[in-house]
Amino acid sequence: MSAIVLVMWRKVIAESLLTELNKRSGLQIIHEHDYIRAYKRIMDENAKVALFEAAETGDYDVSYCLEVCSALRKESENCKLILMCPDQDEEAVEQTVAAMQDGQIDDFVFYEASFDYLSSKLMTMLHN
Repeated sequence: MSAIVLVMWRKVIAESLLTELNKRSGLQIIHEHDYIRAYKRIMDENAKVALFEAAETGDYDVSYCLEVCSALRKESENCKLILMCPDQDEEAVEQTVAAMQDGQIDDFVFYEASFDYLSSKLMTMLHN
């Protein structure tokens, strides 16, 4: 079974994604709200895709998420990494684009992405 891990602090968005993605058979969708446990959870589940929602404020910002993604990239080359970031924060966008160009992450989306787009993106990444 293919696992997708959603590392997200906004519970409503995570639950909406879980509902949308659970409509598809053969998927294991996991919501991990604890960013400190995210690395271990992704590795334990042998996730094929991990989506990190970078917080706009606090400890779990873009820099933190990129550090975790960098560590995951070294240990799990088969896991596709997607970062969700705010489009209003120019520094966060610059960090995210640079990380994608450097191969730290496979793709990114902005907070404003629709559930349909986000679930399609996750499914595409799963099958690539």
